[in-house]
This record gives sequence, C-alpha cells and structure tokens, in this order.
Amino acid sequence: MLACLARNLDAKERHVTLLHAFPLSAEMWLPQLDALQSNGYAVLAPHAFGFGGSPAKANWTFNDYADALNALLESLGVSQTTLVGISMGGYKAFAFWRKHPAKVKSLVLCATRAEADSPEAKKTRYEFIDAVLKNGVEEAVARMLPRLLGKTSLDSRPDVVRRVEAIIRQSSPEAIAETLKALAERDDSTPTLPSVNVPTLVLAGAEDALMNEAVLKVIHDGVKHSEMKTIEAAGHLPNLEQPDIFNALLLEHLQSLNRR
Repeated sequence: MLACLARNLDAKERHVTLLHAFPLSAEMWLPQLDALQSNGYAVLAPHAFGFGGSPAKANWTFNDYADALNALLESLGVSQTTLVGISMGGYKAFAFWRKHPAKVKSLVLCATRAEADSPEAKKTRYEFIDAVLKNGVEEAVARMLPRLLGKTSLDSRPDVVRRVEAIIRQSSPEAIAETLKALAERDDSTPTLPSVNVPTLVLAGAEDALMNEAVLKVIHDGVKHSEMKTIEAAGHLPNLEQPDIFNALLLEHLQSLNRR
C-alpha cells in the first residue's frame, strides 16, 4: 500500500488527493494539507513508489501507480476525489483518469504537460539515471533545484530553496532512477484531453523554466470548459513558492464544485 500524509479523512464527501512532483515527496504539500484541513476538506497526499515510505517498485509505470492509488482510496472508503497534480503529479492524474474516471470529481493540473517525452528528452532522462546512480542524490539536487524554482524564489526565498533541497535529499538514488524510467516511458496524454469531462483548473507558474504557459495552454485548449490561471513570481512549484495564492485558487475551485 502507498504511504501517504493525510488530514481529516472522515470528511469523505469533500475529498482531495495531492499528487507530488519529481524528485520530491508528499512533504511538498504541507502548506496545502494544513489549508485544506482548516477548511473542512479530507486530504490525502500519497508518496510515489520508493519515496516517503511507499514501497519501492522496479520498472513501475504510471498505470501501476494509478491502480495503487485506486487501491488506497478504496481502502479508505473514498468514492470520489479531486486530483491535484503538479508536474509528475499531473502524469499520475492523467493515468488515473484513464483507468478510474468514475472516482475523479475534478482535476487541478499545474506545471505539467500532456505530451510524452520526445526522443531527446528520453535520452536526457536515461543519462540522468546513469549520473544519479553513479554520483548519488546530490546529482538530483544539482540538476533539479535551479529548474524547479523560479527566479524570484531562487533570489529571495532561501527558506523555500532549503525546503526543496531537504526534500530531494530524503530520496534514494534508486527511487529517483526508477521514477526517471517511468517518466521517460509514460504514455502520451494528448489523446486523453478530449475525454476529460469533469471541472478542470489548469495552473501555470509565470517563471516556470520547465513548463511554460504555452505548454499548459495545450491542456487548457484540449479539455472542454477548463479554466486556466497563471501564478506570478512562481516557477515549477507554485504551491511552495506562492502558497497563499495557490491555496486561494485551489479553494475557489473546490468551492465552485458545490455550486454546480
């Protein structure tokens, strides 16, 4: 069973699932766990395979993860949830939608893309695997930290920089390598977009060096009736870089579901 962080699980009718980015763990969601709990939501933040106490799994795919997440939700008696995915969390959300759509009440997709890796991107991921297995977790810190955070955070938010560094350093090189394989071999979710018929919020970080607004607009254009918003002074992790704004947008989305 996937390990997770959780709050207020008795509120099953107001359930949110937070899906974390690479190479982080569910600890990246602490500002959202507290905000959602204080607003009466049940919230679950599961770790990926090999992270945060979740069992390691060789050669796992996002379809495997979707089934493991479904098993976790069923074990908790959750019939429907809002999936909130940042970056890799968006890939988990797409896979879950394809396999278990009846369990999805709505989607929040942030700093992610629908397209599969290009041959060049896939090659870079496998080079990263070799490097992290040779050099250890500091390879991931060096490669990812400057790309995960926007210029504003890197220049003026040392607390956020330290927090992201600390979360990455909790990961094992082996877990990072297996996740990179899953990322490289993931399905193209572009054909999935027209099938999404639940309320969807698409969020972009204005300073995101990995997923710019044009990448997020592909999702927005492909999902009917979706809404897209940009968070200023944030890079690839708006939930940590601008938590108050992120939380306000997330809560606005969740509250809108009750008005439908």
